[in-house]
Amino acid sequence: MADDLKTAVNWAKELGVPEKKFKDALKAAGIAPDAKKGVCAYYSQASAEKAKKALG
Repeated sequence: MADDLKTAVNWAKELGVPEKKFKDALKAAGIAPDAKKGVCAYYSQASAEKAKKALG
């Protein structure tokens, strides 16, 4: 798996935003996971940045 793919929880920690708000922003912006492995969803840095922008 590519190094820039992380779970929503890990992106939230890295970007310094609350996990719940980050997950809600992903959902509200309609951002789909870039990869899935089992039940885990992984997002790229570009997707994480879009979600962060959606937070305001």
